[in-house]
Amino acid sequence: MHNWLKQNPKNVCVITCSDGRAPSGVLVCAMFCFCHLFNNPIPAMQLLSAKRPGSGLWPSHRRYIGYVCSMVSEKPSLPHSKPLVIKALTVSPVPCFNKQRSGCRPFCDVLIGETKIFTTAQEYERMREHRVQEGKVVFPLGVSVQGDVVVSVYHMRSTIGGRLQAKVSNTQIFQIQFHTGFIAPGTTMLKFNKPELDACDSPEKYPQLFHVILDVEVEGVDKQKDLTPPWEQEPMEGRTASGVMLLKPAGRLAAVYLLCILELWVRQRPMI
Repeated sequence: MHNWLKQNPKNVCVITCSDGRAPSGVLVCAMFCFCHLFNNPIPAMQLLSAKRPGSGLWPSHRRYIGYVCSMVSEKPSLPHSKPLVIKALTVSPVPCFNKQRSGCRPFCDVLIGETKIFTTAQEYERMREHRVQEGKVVFPLGVSVQGDVVVSVYHMRSTIGGRLQAKVSNTQIFQIQFHTGFIAPGTTMLKFNKPELDACDSPEKYPQLFHVILDVEVEGVDKQKDLTPPWEQEPMEGRTASGVMLLKPAGRLAAVYLLCILELWVRQRPMI
């Protein structure tokens, strides 16, 4: 894309995606940052919104555009390959998703990419209802993850009817997406305030100061990856004496980065 646009001022790139909004919008914002038009996600997203209102970008999209900014900065920061252990997840205060608006019956799913690797969901009768008075919900997890991670919390509800007639449905409370390679070694806690959470579509159901805390541990040893990441597939110009690669948007490297963004990092997660 970068080379094509540089070749001739009349050249045009047409970008499309499944819903015509978020994935293509993230790619455009990432391209702004890749070309050093901006060095942080916010002005890139503001320009996108000015030119194409209603882009529908989530906080996690902003987070991933920030990853691109860090990778193409003057002092680039490339993701490491150390797995991350998510020890526990704490939700506080307790959100109000039941009919009485007195609490919720939550469960937690953990996905790597689009593959669910862990859930705390059980049969409805065995799921505990948490009340607002409790102050918080704690999920012990103990899950090792690496790469693109999605943590989703849902409220499980049952429709009116007898045990045989009742149907169970799930309402998403929030969702978090991040890449483990950008979690600094030594980090033990990740805190996400409500503006940093995805899918918080009903403001009246979230108490003031609503936030989520992940207790984590970055493992000390790199884990071999099944596929070579795009940022390691191409030689990069400007290698310093310390071994740090200076990223320059030239040659096939631009296509590799943008392919990485489009296919691996910023996929719109389906609502379950």
